[in-house]
Amino acid sequence: MKTLTCAQLGGMCDTKLSAPSKEEMLAKGMEHLKVAHPEMYQTVTTMAKDNPMMVEWQKTFDTTWDTAPVE
Repeated sequence: MKTLTCAQLGGMCDTKLSAPSKEEMLAKGMEHLKVAHPEMYQTVTTMAKDNPMMVEWQKTFDTTWDTAPVE
């Protein structure tokens, strides 16, 4: 299990999210955005996955996930 904050996922707050896998963390992060930051959620869900911002975000997320301590 790893814990990251919304801000570590590229969001705007310090809400902590925990998940056992990268995929589940992404799902929890998207659900959090949908509820807590709907404007950002709308932007993220309409952006193409090959958009340079999304590509850079994915690289950053992969590094953040890989280096986060296991609880």
